[in-house]
Amino acid sequence: MVGSLHPIPVATLPFLSPHPAVMAFCKGILKYGTAWEVLREDLAAQDSAITLEEVRERMRNELSLTDATCFPIAKTPNAVIFVAATDDGYIAKHSVLELQNAWPGSEVRWVTSGHVSSFLLHNGKFRKAIIDALNRLEWKESSP
Repeated sequence: MVGSLHPIPVATLPFLSPHPAVMAFCKGILKYGTAWEVLREDLAAQDSAITLEEVRERMRNELSLTDATCFPIAKTPNAVIFVAATDDGYIAKHSVLELQNAWPGSEVRWVTSGHVSSFLLHNGKFRKAIIDALNRLEWKESSP
């Protein structure tokens, strides 16, 4: 989101990111680790009749605000490099591809690993993406 809203061109590198957070927390594997009952109890102070399904729906609505496909295209889409994992249990491949489709000119690089193991086994590819994205920006010398 920062990459699309920043007033000047910046390199943007979403690593292992879904297009909205709802993909990971409400539809992906993290839905099994979310303390839905605790959230329901917290919300019950405001609405004692709230159901677990209503809690999940509220979470989906809140997290849908993070949908990067609804934000403007980055000023330098060629300096946007998504790095995603082929065997990611948290972030679905189609979610990464939706990001790329929303920002024409961006690039997706895949690492053959899972969500956590990709950082451990392929950190050189993440660093290379940072260097490549920065090199795609037009650098201007500032006047003294």
